[in-house]
Amino acid sequence: MNMAEPITIRQLTPADAAAYRSLRLAGLRAFPHAFRPDYEEAVQQPLSWAEQRLAKAGEYWFGAFDEATLVGAICLRTQAGRKIRHSASLNALVVDPERQRQGVARALVAHLIGFARSLEYIRQLTLTVHDGNTNAERLYDAFGFRQFGLEPDAFLHDGRYYAKQHRQLQLDSPTS
Repeated sequence: MNMAEPITIRQLTPADAAAYRSLRLAGLRAFPHAFRPDYEEAVQQPLSWAEQRLAKAGEYWFGAFDEATLVGAICLRTQAGRKIRHSASLNALVVDPERQRQGVARALVAHLIGFARSLEYIRQLTLTVHDGNTNAERLYDAFGFRQFGLEPDAFLHDGRYYAKQHRQLQLDSPTS
């Protein structure tokens, strides 16, 4: 796949669980320092775990497909309750290690932001990114996500502690 080849983005369902699980494991294996979950723990999770994750209420999962192959995924996690429903989070962005730097992540983030705006009640999106993940930081900067906090020693990988940036993007004011 190159930049000229279009990808299709659609909402994922439990029927996509096997492809999602495979993509997630490939991402965890290739970039263990970029994700909090551990590959060895994740590989033990059954397919039903992925099915349940893709069906969870309040979470909207989207997949990027190159023809029939899932090459990226992202989640919009919303919150229930009048006092907090205006804030949602971008979670679990993963791109096939073979498809890095081809615009897949950019397309997924753009789609998620557009979808969040279409809900009309979400005012802000938040996310976390591991400090020092410069490719992800650049991606989120390009969309206007701004850091508002840094959590030191948020996770441990191979004997090293990593900080986690907290970022926020203000959307248009909600209409409802």
